[in-house]
Amino acid sequence: MKLTDSRENPAASSLLVIIGLFLIGFLFLGGVIQILVMMAAGATLTDFANSDGDFSKLPNAWLGMILGQGLGSFIGFVGTAWFYWIKIEKKSWQDLNFDKVPALPVFGMVVLTQMAFMGFNGWLQELNQAVTFPESLKGLEALLKGMEDKLAETTKFFTDFTSFWQFLLVFLVIAVIAGIGEELLFRGLIMRKLLLGTGNPHIAIWVSAFIFAVIHFQFYGILPRMMLGVLFGYFYLWTGNIRVPIFAHIFNNGLAVTIMYLHNIGIVKTDLESMDDVPLSIVGFSLIATIGLMFLLKNYTNSQPSMVDGQQ
Repeated sequence: MKLTDSRENPAASSLLVIIGLFLIGFLFLGGVIQILVMMAAGATLTDFANSDGDFSKLPNAWLGMILGQGLGSFIGFVGTAWFYWIKIEKKSWQDLNFDKVPALPVFGMVVLTQMAFMGFNGWLQELNQAVTFPESLKGLEALLKGMEDKLAETTKFFTDFTSFWQFLLVFLVIAVIAGIGEELLFRGLIMRKLLLGTGNPHIAIWVSAFIFAVIHFQFYGILPRMMLGVLFGYFYLWTGNIRVPIFAHIFNNGLAVTIMYLHNIGIVKTDLESMDDVPLSIVGFSLIATIGLMFLLKNYTNSQPSMVDGQQ
């Protein structure tokens, strides 16, 4: 499936511009917006000074933090993609697609593939969390684990809710905004630019997935997140339509949020953390099923008539 266009800007310079815009949008503008939103929710500069960096101590912290993260992510991911693709390259969102919206069986296979993948990805999470550093790098290990603990505390704070309106808000921020924005940026732009530069779709998929994992600043989750990025990359490559990895990303994050909510209100007894201890038999079945479903998806999409801009 062709995912690049010779009329696009050169790959190397484009990647530098895209990453630069993201750093400005997400790390600077997104951070400023989060602070402004939390101040609008009732926090003062004195509150920030006394929080020691723990924003959960601020007034109306949960609402302010989730809204701030949502707007910050929107600016950082969607804003970066929009500014680069629409304003700099002067293209339309439709130009990210090189094929029509696939038939419903494709979306069904995407769901089944992700469900099958969960066992193997849970095992990867275990491997990642068990990584230890040599004695000479224990300082780095302590720093990374400290960051991991801080992120875990923030995640627990975000997901410790029981009301339906909170569930909807978290679903919007973590599933919908993140799913749309991250796929537009990492698959729609970065992956296609890597493909334009290397001419090799597999290099483009794996490198963009690695960047996708690193950008989340979570070393002890980098391996499973990277493999999810690889999965999304092949969905985009084989279908030629950015809506497919967006759907897959929203499904992945949305399922996690939904399970957390159902666990919080007592409907589901098993939480996500306890799902990491996966028996090797399940891991093996998960890997084989995932590979089989991926081949099925690839063969199905290859058998369908291609349509670009409405013409066969």
